[in-house]
Amino acid sequence: MKIKHSKYKNTGILFELLTRQITADTIVNKRPYALTILRKYFNEKTTLLKEYKIYNALMTKKYKSEGNAAVLLNTLLEAYQKLNKSRLRREKYNLIREIKKYYDLEDFFKAKINEYKVQASIYKILESFNIEDVSPLSIVDSKVTLIEHITENSLSNKVKKNKLMEEFKNYDQDTKLLSYKILLDRFNEKYSNLGENQKSLLKEYVNNVSNSPKLKAYINKEIKAVRKELTGYKDKVKDGAIKIKLNEVKGLIKPLCKKASVHDTNVINLLNYYELVNELKIVTK
Repeated sequence: MKIKHSKYKNTGILFELLTRQITADTIVNKRPYALTILRKYFNEKTTLLKEYKIYNALMTKKYKSEGNAAVLLNTLLEAYQKLNKSRLRREKYNLIREIKKYYDLEDFFKAKINEYKVQASIYKILESFNIEDVSPLSIVDSKVTLIEHITENSLSNKVKKNKLMEEFKNYDQDTKLLSYKILLDRFNEKYSNLGENQKSLLKEYVNNVSNSPKLKAYINKEIKAVRKELTGYKDKVKDGAIKIKLNEVKGLIKPLCKKASVHDTNVINLLNYYELVNELKIVTK
């Protein structure tokens, strides 16, 4: 029997999405229900926290040799086997039910997951202890993925960022809110000259950073609007060379396809297109 991965049951993914949701809620001044949920289900008294610590260790620990990586993996698997499985299932069920109470589950789980393959491999290995007749090959593949991840020669930027986020998550709520206020004040000071369309895009980017489908829909809608605006300026611009350039730029502006993910470059490109539109408004007055 081959184990299928489930984001709904993956404790590492659940923890990651909840912490992202806290950020999104706080920035837009919404009540951070995710913080309440996190404190309730991931505290020293819960089995979920014990399982999350296993996920976190496998995601962040690094060793130079495969032997040390194997020792780490085996030790953590032994720790997992000692967990109260019925209590763990009950806590996970109640956790999902509570998330559903405050958030749309489809949107909540649509977010792009960091190191998805590694997270899925951890889930499959842990789940193999709870299912009979598991396909050995699927477990071998998952273990190889984890050993390779643990024995990477150098820490990637993603891991370094994750460490920073781990430190940030330990701050109390007042410290987090103060950090956001300082960040937003500096942002407003630095980018006070941005046009309203650019500010709106950045606001959407911040609010929906954990929900790429919504952000993608917004970007595609704005791309169509920019193309339409550029077409409108075609007859207003007198310079022939500028007209040619406008047509060239218009040809480059295309909506994101269905399978494409939203990247920082998509946001930066749209900001630049806005800048062009804003400049055209000035020169064609």
